[in-house]
Amino acid sequence: MKRIIPSFLAAGILAIAINPLSAQVTFGGKLGVNYLIGSQKIQPEPKDAPTTPKGLGLLFGGYVGIPFSDIVGIRPEMAFSFRKGKSEQTINTKLNNDQQVTGGNGTFTGTRDYVMENDQRLTYFQVNVPLMLTPTEGLRIMVGPSINFLLGGKSNTDETYTFKGTLTQNGQQQTIDQQNFEASKKKGSSAIKDFKKADIMAMAGVGYTLPVGLDLDMRFYRGLSTTYDRTEGTSRQRIWTNLVEFAVGWTFGGGE
Repeated sequence: MKRIIPSFLAAGILAIAINPLSAQVTFGGKLGVNYLIGSQKIQPEPKDAPTTPKGLGLLFGGYVGIPFSDIVGIRPEMAFSFRKGKSEQTINTKLNNDQQVTGGNGTFTGTRDYVMENDQRLTYFQVNVPLMLTPTEGLRIMVGPSINFLLGGKSNTDETYTFKGTLTQNGQQQTIDQQNFEASKKKGSSAIKDFKKADIMAMAGVGYTLPVGLDLDMRFYRGLSTTYDRTEGTSRQRIWTNLVEFAVGWTFGGGE
């Protein structure tokens, strides 16, 4: 990433230097929200699969608008993207004379309901270089690549076990209606060990810049590479990222 950022800036400066329309080059900053929707694939497909991760996050960054003509240009961007993905898994199991629940001290007959809720937070450094088409003044259509570098993250997991049934111990029976709760938190490398360090995406969107400089931007990102890849035993879980993003910014420059 240390090599990519200087190259990114150098390319923008060079384009401005050789561009005959450099007086119309614009700069700006933006702040917005994103909504993550994961595409998930688990092999072999389990009976009780976790839901695909979804969640609302934030972003902020800056951009440069470089026109090559009245219609065509590019819009290099750099931003920090904070993403959130929440998922849930429910497993309902019927038990008959089970000794594992009691630790070998009696038997349990009934149901065990397991609910897992995971809240995953990820921080990315995002580099976009979309082609920009301007069919009318102020309106733009954007399409191009997006490279996202994973900087860090954290994960919070809540697990709830609910037991309902009958405990048989020393020839006596007891009705059980019990709930156990466990919470775990991870941060740093342990929270992101199964995530890819770089996420390559395709981006498409539209935007509009008002004459006063207010900038509105809506776009969609589709992951081209696997974001998450975990193998445990004979099971493999993979997730691709889909991202909807809306940002409000302010544009400077563009004078003759």
